[in-house]
Amino acid sequence: MAYRRKRRVDISTSYDTGIPTFSRIGSMVKKLIASSQYDFFEGEAFEVTEVILNEPNNRGSVRGTFINNPNQEILGGVVKSLTPNITQTPLIGEHVVVVEYNGQHYYTSIINRKGSVNENSIPGAAGSYVENTKYGKTFERKDVQPIFINEGDIVFEGRFGQSVKFGSARVNETETDAEGNETTVVKQKPSVKIVAGHRDIVENLSKDDSSIYLEGGIDNTDNESKKIQIKSNDIFITGKRNLFLVGDEVFINAKKQNTIKMGDPRAPMLPTVNGQKMLEFQNSIVGVLTGIQSILVSAGSQLWPKVGTDAAKLLKDISTVSDSILNLSFLNFQVMTADPDFKLPELPELPEVPELPEVDLSKLDTLKAPKTVASLDKIKKINQNNT
Repeated sequence: MAYRRKRRVDISTSYDTGIPTFSRIGSMVKKLIASSQYDFFEGEAFEVTEVILNEPNNRGSVRGTFINNPNQEILGGVVKSLTPNITQTPLIGEHVVVVEYNGQHYYTSIINRKGSVNENSIPGAAGSYVENTKYGKTFERKDVQPIFINEGDIVFEGRFGQSVKFGSARVNETETDAEGNETTVVKQKPSVKIVAGHRDIVENLSKDDSSIYLEGGIDNTDNESKKIQIKSNDIFITGKRNLFLVGDEVFINAKKQNTIKMGDPRAPMLPTVNGQKMLEFQNSIVGVLTGIQSILVSAGSQLWPKVGTDAAKLLKDISTVSDSILNLSFLNFQVMTADPDFKLPELPELPEVPELPEVDLSKLDTLKAPKTVASLDKIKKINQNNT
């Protein structure tokens, strides 16, 4: 696996004759030393021609050909991933760096041949080029934009437009010295950005498919910058037991009607109460009762003008109560809650599904359908006899 390459070839076939001198001896020694020197390479480039995905004990292993020495034997039969917990699965045609440990070949990383985050396949470098080589059974090449990087960033990029970036955000701050002079200072705050579906060269919460931003502060006193932002079309957070939201203030905003629902989602949803409308409804009820009482008192005292005034106000309050009941204006249909009296039915236990018999798919082409349908010739003869 590790190999040596001579730096120069000794082409000397004869040596100077005559009386030996220090210069002749020194020249001859230098030539001998130079011809015996070589460069040592611990890792060797290896072209992948086959990828083993989920075979036990060989998960993520590859087969192929060494580029410098195509006739070299693969120790262990396959080239395994050196790291068991982090697997960077190569594509067919990509080149990997291979090393040898204890009689087994391992690959360490994919060689950056084309500078592409999607694929770096160059099939045929080892001399066995196959026209129209496929990268794999399902992989298709895509033009994926590499993410923008800053000084000091550590970035992990997938092949399909996803990334995890350990970087920093630059913040311009104005500092004032003792003499009152202001200067602009660029400070850095830590950030972690996880993105699936890049839509621009720079991460963008508004454009990318799904993103999680974790942003730290410039120092311990910078509490405004410390935040976590999550954005996507749909966000699901499920706690099998409990889910706690704690904060000085909790905001739940919904732009569309009937979109805030609380309680068991399997139960019917009932509207909550609109506090302002309920207060107006209660005031109208009190006005109706007060109006009736006032009319009775005024009629008993034969204060007929006041009876007319109280009756007009009573009709207005009755109309308000009637409208509130008919229009359900005291109910808030934007925030719904599960019906507490609804009892979910118990689901019956389902029987176990029997295992299907294994079928050898390679023999399907030899199977023949039973001859239960008459041939076309027989059908034609039957039709002729009937006519």
